Amino acid sequence: MTATPTETPNFWRDSHPNAFLSGLIAIIIGWAGPNVLIYSVQQASGLSDAHAMSWLWAHAIFTGLAGIYLSLRTRMPILSTWSTPGIALLVTAIPGLPFSQAVGAFVLSAVLVFLLGTFTPLTRLVQAIPLHLAAALNAAILLPFGFKAMTALTQQPVLVGLMVAAYFVVRQIDSRWAVAGVLGVGVAASAALGLWHPAHVPVALTVPQFVRPEFSLQASLNIALPLTLLAFTGQFVPGFGVLKVNGYEPAPAPILKTCGVASLGAAFVGCHNLTLGALLANIVSGPDAHPDAGKRYTAAVWAGIINIIFGLFAGTFLHLMGILPAQALAALAGLALLAATGGSLQTALQTHPGSLAAPTVILVTLSGITPFGIGAAFWGMLAGLAVHAVERWKVKKKPASQVEITRHPPQAGSTEHLAAKAVPHAGSAKSSPPLASPTSTLE
Repeated sequence: MTATPTETPNFWRDSHPNAFLSGLIAIIIGWAGPNVLIYSVQQASGLSDAHAMSWLWAHAIFTGLAGIYLSLRTRMPILSTWSTPGIALLVTAIPGLPFSQAVGAFVLSAVLVFLLGTFTPLTRLVQAIPLHLAAALNAAILLPFGFKAMTALTQQPVLVGLMVAAYFVVRQIDSRWAVAGVLGVGVAASAALGLWHPAHVPVALTVPQFVRPEFSLQASLNIALPLTLLAFTGQFVPGFGVLKVNGYEPAPAPILKTCGVASLGAAFVGCHNLTLGALLANIVSGPDAHPDAGKRYTAAVWAGIINIIFGLFAGTFLHLMGILPAQALAALAGLALLAATGGSLQTALQTHPGSLAAPTVILVTLSGITPFGIGAAFWGMLAGLAVHAVERWKVKKKPASQVEITRHPPQAGSTEHLAAKAVPHAGSAKSSPPLASPTSTLE
């Protein structure tokens, strides 16, 4: 979907109830999951409540604006979010450092992300990733959501069992409403089982806190550079992979530049760099978001609008996330991403049978290794590309007749088997006319 659209987009005409629902679910899962990591940073660094809420406010407002702008501009479902690996880094990097110096590192990282968007060889490298390896990386990112859903099933078998049953029953009727059915059953079952405990939730606008940045060598080396690397390897690379798997290939440069500008604005109110969504992007870019792939951008726009509303009431909505039990949220996430997980696994493993590149990506990424502080997603893709290169080199080194026999090994005793035995190897004294070189399944 790289072609420029010929008709003028009309958000309201193109939208669909499922697009709104997908955007809502993506943001709910985001606020119930990665966003609560801010409390880990707060507890580790002694950050004030006001600054923690400002951090969340900046994240929601600026990612919402960036996602809306990019989705409307490209007519592709582009979701912006903060760097989840980045905030995990900050849990250990910020303690002992003045928050103003951390903000200075946020500013520097934002500038670096913008500059990455102007470096053409880097953007070309992202676009050159083979589709089946991008699918493998996407599958490895999504599988843990399914694992967590199964863990939730053992913890709350009745609640999660009803949600799973609702998903498959509704999916047989109309797959577009399967996730909506899961959400409805989850809320009703939680209330009926006494697992939903509504409490008084204060409704108040969150006030952003401006922080004057200070720049130091220590913060630049310990925060700015690792943040930038984690943003690229842990968010942008898998994020572009998610879009590619779902049929979208936007130009990387405008996205990097837009995220860099949004990150710069967010940094001055205490938020680290904003990136391309990866984990949640499947919800707004997959088939359940809209029956028309060309109109799924509306799901990402709805996600941006809802995220901005959540951000305006950051404190309020954080309290709301505690109403549903954690098991219901885990099941909702796993089931909402089940179709995307299956599609990614099929693309990764069926398009290149016999290749070990995609399984390598999945295994290394799922391992969670972090050599040199770099996330497993990067190492998984690097390992997969290395295996892919070796396999392609090996195929090119084989004579055409050997590749043909290797690709389609005939059964013993068959006509093909007898014919294959009669094909002489290259360099034989009695050689037949050369066979046409087939296209290898590893290419």
